[in-house]
Amino acid sequence: MTIAFIACGGGFLLSLFMFFKKQSNKTLLCPREHPCDIVLHSRFSKTVGIPNELLGAIYFFSVAALLLIPVSEIVAPWMLYGLFFLLITGGLFSLYLLGVQAFSIRAWCLWCLSVAALNIILIISLSTLPVDQFTPFLKDQKLWWGILHSVGFILGIGAATITDIFFFRFLKDNTISQEEKENMDTLSSIVWAALAILVVSGIALFLPESARLLASAKFLLKITILGVLILNGVFLNMFVAPHLRRLSFEGTIPARRFRRLAFSLGGISITSWYVVFLLGSFQKVVISLSQGLIGYGVCLVVVIVGACVVEHRITKQHQI
Repeated sequence: MTIAFIACGGGFLLSLFMFFKKQSNKTLLCPREHPCDIVLHSRFSKTVGIPNELLGAIYFFSVAALLLIPVSEIVAPWMLYGLFFLLITGGLFSLYLLGVQAFSIRAWCLWCLSVAALNIILIISLSTLPVDQFTPFLKDQKLWWGILHSVGFILGIGAATITDIFFFRFLKDNTISQEEKENMDTLSSIVWAALAILVVSGIALFLPESARLLASAKFLLKITILGVLILNGVFLNMFVAPHLRRLSFEGTIPARRFRRLAFSLGGISITSWYVVFLLGSFQKVVISLSQGLIGYGVCLVVVIVGACVVEHRITKQHQI
């Protein structure tokens, strides 16, 4: 527990240090001239309008506060409940920020990496939490986690659908402007938030019924598709999105491959969201894992081929 408190204290102080440096517009010095300021002032430096450093400080403070609560038979399940989901959320958020630095910003902030390292130490030090003590508690809250899970699906499907519609609409003038790209970035943030909600609420629904769900072909299929959604989203946002402003249908610029990728990955995204939604909606339909994977694979192939055909036709129309 001592290690956990040290990690919380270090993460809290480092996060506040970066926050105040950023607010005062002072340069954050980094060893070996690493461009920390590029990371701190990038478009990824805020989440839902809140600076990531402030979110980090709140996270570490919240974990420490929960650890300081006197444990009793009544309080213990609530404390474990809060700690478990704080650590899950914090771990996922750290992975997201590391991915952003590696693939989108392509710059590393050693202060940020230090905070991420402290978070890893914190999670490892608390990995022995007695999960079985609050599993019955999770089962009692199944209705609320089910509602939150549904909200995640609604947000994800809605944002993914609107993103694809906007993508075709924005390309009417042959290119995507900075303002249009920012609109799509906002929708992309909603999709990521929806995925985070699905993962956290999904874990809450999974733990009390893990034995039954692990034997369910539909559940395993949903997990597989969710993994495809996350990998697809990472590739789309980290590699393709930075080139959106070059997605012109005029000329023979190298952006042609990014157009095809954008069309194909967008198709994979929307197809995956609707397949997961349908699997959850038709609970009485029984399919094997192999049947589900084959059907899902066929859908993806059809969508990718269709996306390439549509991209080719739109390109020819603009070239006429």
